[in-house]
Amino acid sequence: MKGETSKGDNKGKEQILWTGKTPKRKGLRIHLFLFFSLLLLLFIGGSLFYVWTRIQVIHLGYEISIALKEGKALNEANKRMRLEGATLKSYARIEKIAVEELKMVKPKPDQVIVIR
Repeated sequence: MKGETSKGDNKGKEQILWTGKTPKRKGLRIHLFLFFSLLLLLFIGGSLFYVWTRIQVIHLGYEISIALKEGKALNEANKRMRLEGATLKSYARIEKIAVEELKMVKPKPDQVIVIR
């Protein structure tokens, strides 16, 4: 065959016998290095993203817990305010204040005018 060379014809270079060309091993090493570097970067980036998302979940869990506690406290305050409002509106309390503090009296039947 014409393309084949013997070991003596190599002159220190490694050749592919059927093509007569020298293999490009330097380019292959660079490609492998770039591939593994990219793979490592993707792994590190993915790991950092995973850790960041877990931290966000924990942080949001704390915020939800705080919001729930505040909601319960506000509900209790609302109940107290409604009870206080009902107490202040009570007929017995208003009548007591009117009689004792404002010196009001109940009207006599002839003082009452009914409007229809």
